[in-house]
Amino acid sequence: MSNVVPIATAAVPAKPVGAVTAAVAILRCLGRHADSMRLSEIVRAEAINPSTALNILRTLEYEGLVSFDRRAKRYALADGLAELAAPLSGRDDPVQRAQRAMAAAAQELHATIGLWRVVGDEVELIHVADSGAAIRIAFTLGRRLPMLLGAMGRLVAARGGLDDAALATGFAAVPWAVAPDYATWLGEVAAAGRDGVGVDRGHVNAGILGVAVPLESAGPLRHVIAAAMFDADPNADVHPIARRLRAVADAANA
Repeated sequence: MSNVVPIATAAVPAKPVGAVTAAVAILRCLGRHADSMRLSEIVRAEAINPSTALNILRTLEYEGLVSFDRRAKRYALADGLAELAAPLSGRDDPVQRAQRAMAAAAQELHATIGLWRVVGDEVELIHVADSGAAIRIAFTLGRRLPMLLGAMGRLVAARGGLDDAALATGFAAVPWAVAPDYATWLGEVAAAGRDGVGVDRGHVNAGILGVAVPLESAGPLRHVIAAAMFDADPNADVHPIARRLRAVADAANA
């Protein structure tokens, strides 16, 4: 494919520090759960050695990043994390502005809208807004998925600078509900690159329409804004949805 921009990703460390990796995994695990967790639950969820997990949790507690209820023997994230992230949360950048604009769009489109970040060969959900409807599609913050999945995957494929082999491998890694024809999918990738919008109709989840636009209009693609909604009319025009999502991206980049 021509005129593609490589995805900017963090370099893999020559020798990853296992304790740091495990500590980050524990923090993410606690962040994914609304309720506090026991050591055994964390160990089971992250497949970390119990002794290692306990020592890491004690260190994180000492540093104020994790709290420990000694009576219930349960761990949770602590306010020290918010203090650590305060310099970032105070910034008014495109990601922050996108998050503010997503709530109104979710209500108007009767959709769940996620802001996804490209991380290596995956995408990670970093913010979500939903319509508040009694029956709606749920997204889990912090979840990571194969980068070529669904509507957003068409955009990543179009702007990722991937060769034919990488595209085929990435396509095969997607947990399709009903896998599209590969040649047809490549055509949809080309259209996503040309039009700046990715579309998936029922291939990832039956009966679900996915529409995605890039947050960055040019340069490396680091974030994708993706809407998911029940596909009541498979022949309905997706352009109004795409225009509303582009308005969110425009507001973020203003």
